[in-house]
Amino acid sequence: MYDFFLKKKNKELLSKNIYLRYPIIDDWKEWAELRQKSKNFLQPWEPQWPKNFLTKNSFNFFINDNYRMSENNSGYNFFIFHYKKDILMGGISLTNLRFGAYQSVNMGYWMGKDFSGKGYMQEAIKCICNFCFKDLQINRIEAACIPRNIVSKRVLISSGFAIEGFARKYLKINGKFEDHILFAKLKKKN
Repeated sequence: MYDFFLKKKNKELLSKNIYLRYPIIDDWKEWAELRQKSKNFLQPWEPQWPKNFLTKNSFNFFINDNYRMSENNSGYNFFIFHYKKDILMGGISLTNLRFGAYQSVNMGYWMGKDFSGKGYMQEAIKCICNFCFKDLQINRIEAACIPRNIVSKRVLISSGFAIEGFARKYLKINGKFEDHILFAKLKKKN
């Protein structure tokens, strides 16, 4: 159904200041440098990184996993790039993509420390929502964040996501299970 996405590795979702692109193996060095530079900034909000997380081998597994997800239409990963500078700033993922009666997907994201708080993630979320609602034809995008992650909570709310609930010990983050606020955004009716 979405094989075009892999066959055109340069497929982009464009916005004013950013573009989203499917990650390719050539992105490894830039990705590893950005993640390493932002490690202390990101680690409180993410699953614990394995020891080999930033290696080219690990990144290759990530690329292959993305390929399998998209082949099965179960998810997609995008990297977020600055439009004018053409530099990697972060990433956004769509997982657990479900069609049929569900028509929903889970969204996750991260932004490098130097690019956080500048509106880029809101722009990326707007792009990904358009992709989900128009291209994938789904009805619902779900996201979650740790209650003390005020920045993430603010980004989701300002991007049109509504709080729907609270999940105790929802995800293992930085080595321990953390409670999360559950958010969703629904496709607007025409």
